[in-house]
This record gives sequence, structure tokens and C-alpha cells, in this order.
Amino acid sequence: MDPNELFALLFGGGMIMTVVIVIFSVCLSVLCTVVPIGAVVWFILKRKKQRDVLQQASLAWRSTQGRVLKSRVEVSGGEHTSVSPYVLYEYEVHGQVYQSVQIRAGDRFMRSGSSRDAYETVDLYPPGASVTVYYDPANPAESALERA
Repeated sequence: MDPNELFALLFGGGMIMTVVIVIFSVCLSVLCTVVPIGAVVWFILKRKKQRDVLQQASLAWRSTQGRVLKSRVEVSGGEHTSVSPYVLYEYEVHGQVYQSVQIRAGDRFMRSGSSRDAYETVDLYPPGASVTVYYDPANPAESALERA
């Protein structure tokens, strides 16, 4: 192969194709890492905002008396164990009886805490205890034992 043919091969199409492939590969690599990470961050921030909005709204909720039906710490998982409080309570609004397990307003969107927190929470709400229940007057089925 003479030098002119080699030059034509490298710069007349072969080299351009290599550059295009490299650029495409880099773009694809970036998309395959940045997009999933961005999606996870977006999801977490969205859930946090939903939790914060509900916690703020709960400050205007009405209260009523309720009763704890069940209270326990639930452990789930294998190698990575998750420990969370489970408190089932009932309350009455306008003659209608409701049951819920939501301890803090907004917990259904995002909840955090340690296993120690779970045990302390369950200790606060033993079965049979009388509790203050905060509920959304527009939707009494939406309730919590703690506003924030």
C-alpha cells in the first residue's frame, strides 16, 4: 500500500468513522450513567417534596382521639435488613370509623430513621393506648399520629 492510499484510508473516511464511533460511544456511556442517576435523584427529590407538602398541610388538620390496635417493629430483608415501626390505630370522624398505619404525615412518600427510632416509636404507641390522631378534614381517611 503506497502512502497516498494509506492517507486516503485514514483521512478519507476511515479516521472520520473512527472518530464518529468514539463520539457515539462516549455519548452512549454518558447517557447510560447520567440519565439513570438523574432519574433516581429526580425521584428522591419529588418524593421529598411530596412529603414536605403533606407535612405542611397537616399543620392545619383537625384532631380527634383514637386507639392503638397493634404496635410492633417489623423486620424485613436479607443481607440488608430494614427495621420499621408498624402502628395500627383507629379513630372516628363524623360517626365513620377509620383505621390507619401512618405514623408521621408524609411517611408514605419518604420515611427515614434507624432501627432504634423504630423501637422508640413503637414504645410510644403501645396497643390499647389512647392517641391523638390528626386527620385531613377534606379526606378523613388521610391521617397521622404525628404532623412532622
